[in-house]
Amino acid sequence: MRCYGFLVAAFIVVALVALISVARSARAETAELRLLRPLDLVQLPLLVMEHEHLIERTADAMGLGTVRVIWSAPGQAGPIEALSAGDSDLVAVDLAPFLLAADATAGTPGEVRALGALAQLPYVLVTRNPAVHTIRDFGAADRIAVPELKISGPALMLELAAAQEWGPEHYNKLDPLVLARPDAAAATALVSGKGEIDAHFSLTPYADDELANPAIHRVMDSFDIAGPQSTAVLAATIRFRTANPTLCAAVLSALQAADDFIKSSPGAAAEIYAAMVKAQDTPIEELTDMIGDPDLAYRAAPVGVMRLIDFMHRVGRLKRRPSTWQNLFLPEARDLPGS
Repeated sequence: MRCYGFLVAAFIVVALVALISVARSARAETAELRLLRPLDLVQLPLLVMEHEHLIERTADAMGLGTVRVIWSAPGQAGPIEALSAGDSDLVAVDLAPFLLAADATAGTPGEVRALGALAQLPYVLVTRNPAVHTIRDFGAADRIAVPELKISGPALMLELAAAQEWGPEHYNKLDPLVLARPDAAAATALVSGKGEIDAHFSLTPYADDELANPAIHRVMDSFDIAGPQSTAVLAATIRFRTANPTLCAAVLSALQAADDFIKSSPGAAAEIYAAMVKAQDTPIEELTDMIGDPDLAYRAAPVGVMRLIDFMHRVGRLKRRPSTWQNLFLPEARDLPGS
């Protein structure tokens, strides 16, 4: 009995030492987190996390104590540049630029990996040319606006659509018609009917605003081309994750909590969005409808990553083809039901 009691006491001591070690390890992680995100509907989970202080609350519950979270919007430098320069710890970035950055930094100290997806939302191709009903109908005089040439989601989806329509070797058939324009400027030009832009490949709410004009109609969306896909991810460097594993787990947990909040309370999420994105003038009822659209899903598990990887690798945009999407994500995310 004395031996048994001694073993129990020894076990308790070991357990306490282990707990103290874990607590010290957690508290050794950074007490300040810099997070870069735009103010748009794709980032709604991050806006909910910011408004409800979900990262701070989760980090504290996980033994990290007080973590100061600094939220900022992108400046002239893009999110990947901010990450590479060490100006941000976590950044929201569109899927295609993320894949390019992950490929370019593979094997380096600044290797870029994703912690989770942000939203699943289709890009919508619209036009004011009444003769255009499919991409086959675009002519030499048409001009299609996308955010960036070659590397943006809409630009890649247009090339993928061309490859499906005319064969893989003709993936760039529509490239001569494509112009790079910020979405807001492209939408204004398309709705006004002035200038050379007569088609635009973009996300809601731009597509919704454009389609409200009776002169503009839908041609297709990216789900028609490649099925559902994540639009953007939350990314960090391997270096940051190695130094802050508990904090990364806390951020992912907070992201999932935000997703659950949006799904269960779209009206409350719309109110948070309206309060934080003060430049927008969409009524709360319309925002609630947008957030509740079945095509729009906020989920941390990535969707459609491998389909885009396969295409980008095939046309030479990516040097490497990862065997699974998990290869591009941090360990905390690898058990998510992604694709």
